[in-house]
Amino acid sequence: MLIMISVKPKIHIIKNRILLFLILISELISFSLLYYFRYKNQNLALTGFENKTGNIVSAVLYLLISLMVIVNIFSSRKISVSYLWFILFVSIAASFALTAAGFLIQKEIRIVLSSVFIITNVFLFSAFAVITFSSNLKAVFLKSLLVFVIMFFAGMTYIFICVLSFSDDSETYITGDGKADAGVILGAAVWGGNRPSPVLRDRINKGYDIYIKGAVPKLVITGGGSPNEMTEAEVSKNALIKYGVDSQNLIVENESNSTVEQIHFVRDKLYKKRNWKKIVIISDNFHLMRSKEICSFNDIKADCIATDKSYSTEGNMNYYLKESFALIIFWMCGI
Repeated sequence: MLIMISVKPKIHIIKNRILLFLILISELISFSLLYYFRYKNQNLALTGFENKTGNIVSAVLYLLISLMVIVNIFSSRKISVSYLWFILFVSIAASFALTAAGFLIQKEIRIVLSSVFIITNVFLFSAFAVITFSSNLKAVFLKSLLVFVIMFFAGMTYIFICVLSFSDDSETYITGDGKADAGVILGAAVWGGNRPSPVLRDRINKGYDIYIKGAVPKLVITGGGSPNEMTEAEVSKNALIKYGVDSQNLIVENESNSTVEQIHFVRDKLYKKRNWKKIVIISDNFHLMRSKEICSFNDIKADCIATDKSYSTEGNMNYYLKESFALIIFWMCGI
């Protein structure tokens, strides 16, 4: 009877260690997949670890998770076997979501799957933080959920403040001191009658301002459109020609449907081929931090200039919140 009692705890610890080892392997595979898809989504070749924001954030996250898993492998703490099975399932499911997001075409589904991947990994971090540092493992799931909620909102608040407080480079170009190879006007909606929306009009005007001051010799105008309508880029081109800009100084990209695609066009068709040293991104302020991060990841040196467009307080908060989520998804998944 005494032998049976002493053997049971050992069997439990062995089960714990096996499951923890499987979780560790799953997380290492997940990190490798994440790194691969981040570059694949940007159409970039893997050349080793690079000092990029997304690479550093994900490396730190996975390193901390891995360290906590290893600590528990060598610990004699009795963790619920069913809870470890649940964590293993979550870890594997996250990798499947990431892989699906990497191969699917439809942008909306890719964003949803990438969000699921990020959320599940933050939960995994929270779960192992509770398992490692909690003195009592009762109600471990609820504790993990509480830590997850706190971490999620703290992280989102920090990113939101970063996006909200992002400072552009307007002063440099207003004084005429700033110079760049081209200004890049990011696309925005076109209204009926092939008219630029107020948002697009403000971007066109700001691009024209720096062009007329001699800060940039050329303007790159970007943005696709719906069938049977003029594209965002074509509408912008017409407006700039009416302002008196020489059409030879306008470079049109009229097939993109996202900021990433627009910056990829600049990277592949212009920046490298023309040996440009710096560009100026022109967009709304809430859009600039992510735009600059995309440029940085693609080794494009970029200054940023915000338009003068004003929004309601509610509208501003919505845009900044949306961009905060989009920035995290770009950092982690390259989408």
